[in-house]
Amino acid sequence: MVQPNSENNSNPAMEPLTSGPNNSGGMSGMKYPWAVFVALAMGMLVYGVAESYGPVFAIGGIIPHQYAYLGLSLPYIAGGVGALLSGGLADRIGRKGSFIITSAMIVVGIAVYLLGQLAPATSTGYLLALIISFILIGMAAIGLETPILSMMAEAVPAQSRGKSLVIVQNFGNIGVGITFIPLLLGFSTAANDTALILLFFAPLVAIAISWKFMSESAPWTAIRGGAKSDIEDAWVEQDGKAEKVKVSIGLPMRFLILILIGVAQDVAFVYFSYGVGYDYFYGTNGALAATIPLVGGLTMALVGVVAGLLFVDKVSRKLFTIFSYGILVGFWAILWAYVAITGTTTGLLLLGIMTLLFIPGEITWAARGMLEPELFPTLKRGTYVSVVRFTVWVSAGIITGLLTWLSENGFSFNASATIVMVVFVVSLAMTILWQKKGFETKSMSLAGLDKKISKGTDDEK
Repeated sequence: MVQPNSENNSNPAMEPLTSGPNNSGGMSGMKYPWAVFVALAMGMLVYGVAESYGPVFAIGGIIPHQYAYLGLSLPYIAGGVGALLSGGLADRIGRKGSFIITSAMIVVGIAVYLLGQLAPATSTGYLLALIISFILIGMAAIGLETPILSMMAEAVPAQSRGKSLVIVQNFGNIGVGITFIPLLLGFSTAANDTALILLFFAPLVAIAISWKFMSESAPWTAIRGGAKSDIEDAWVEQDGKAEKVKVSIGLPMRFLILILIGVAQDVAFVYFSYGVGYDYFYGTNGALAATIPLVGGLTMALVGVVAGLLFVDKVSRKLFTIFSYGILVGFWAILWAYVAITGTTTGLLLLGIMTLLFIPGEITWAARGMLEPELFPTLKRGTYVSVVRFTVWVSAGIITGLLTWLSENGFSFNASATIVMVVFVVSLAMTILWQKKGFETKSMSLAGLDKKISKGTDDEK
């Protein structure tokens, strides 16, 4: 899954990549942070289940229909706040500590939901428990991404960083698929139970693994000491002689590009997975709304593995990003035209077109998931990534919640599709801007982002 690097890494979190004398690149003794990978992959599995928590309750009718818009918006808006908090923690107490605290919030959210079950579904107590549960689990689910991305960017050699970021995130798709299987089979109660069980045990497993086996990232540990030589040594130990990233644009443009492509990707993921099926393909065939997240999650999981193993570390980040957002616009146009021409809201062909949309849904996620931690310096990586994620998730939550609310008040699919297309076209324009003005990060050492370090400061543009 990973490529060898030219240098050994003595980080105690590292485990041997292979037991043979040589890897495919002819180097011996290469080590890979398997403990980090397993713990963070489990965290992303939790993310996938937790991210589906609100939608599965809405689509499955587990919560009253009038509360459906809460399940399709509130977790994501709360998730933005969770990202902001976890990012600040990741810079202050470390990526490991932030990951553990955020994972524990999910268990608390489940406990609140279970307490709410003691009250009637029409009572204020039930609604309050539901809202608090959605908020806590949404905050934790989205909040998990920041320490995960930061840790992977700082603990994996440059040659393997892209595929590792993509494949770790891909476990979130598996979580989505697992959650919706019982719902597709008509077992709404089983879907509820599946989500609750996974959301209780998976965070505990992730916490146990990270607590026991995962060390803090060497670059973050070094930079907290404030010595330039220490941070340089940490990156050399990890990346060997990999060329350093050459920063060419300032922070404002990086934030602008990442936020706008992020909003488009989150709207795509949430709307493809849950919104469009629930809003427009539910009335004539309720099973289709439950089928789409399952098929989509499994499709994204497959696409993520293929993209991670075969493409992301072989083509430039710039080319990969433009391609992914280009086909996002193209495939959305196909669905829009098909529904406008036929007026259909069911059928295998419609499901097939929806399935195609999950290809750009996944690779746009891969593109932004690699770029976000690769564009910011170590000292503030968690905070800056979380600012992007906060803005993105709150914006996407508002957009998808608004689209759901409008659909329930007579808004046509054609009108909704127009709004969504505008969001996607803007994101494609941002990838073109990045192609012209941005800097390449594929297989390059992120040491180039940490140019001048003194205690508590950095020299970022």
